[in-house]
Amino acid sequence: MRRLLILSAGATLALTSAVSAAPATQPLTISKECSQFTGEVPSFCTITESNLSAIPVGTKILYYGPVVANPLFSSSTAVIAVGNGDSAVGYCVVYDSASPPVGTCAFHAGGGTLAGFQAIVKVTVDDKQIWHWDGGYVLGVAAAAK
Repeated sequence: MRRLLILSAGATLALTSAVSAAPATQPLTISKECSQFTGEVPSFCTITESNLSAIPVGTKILYYGPVVANPLFSSSTAVIAVGNGDSAVGYCVVYDSASPPVGTCAFHAGGGTLAGFQAIVKVTVDDKQIWHWDGGYVLGVAAAAK
């Protein structure tokens, strides 16, 4: 019994150290317009504002489904395609029939200038049909972990 307690305390100490070493998230604010979104795979939206220089205005966000043209909701792999190998991959679920529509996107991997990109954002749309992502991100986590 005593040995189990010692191992548990050691495991707790290791877990606490790992959690405290996690990088702090930075605020992420992106706006995009989707006038060229067709519902076909892939469909895309274009970023019109971004507070992260690694994701500049004009960047395309490509949506690959599986559900991109359903009137109730969308559920899709999303790729932030900056260009030249600079990209990030995640997943978005949006409740399109809510009033107003609302959802969440979570990104878990990136390459190039977005290497180690991780983010989670709340998805909303305004009355001008501009979509907004507001949340937090970390960048370079994969490179720092090596």
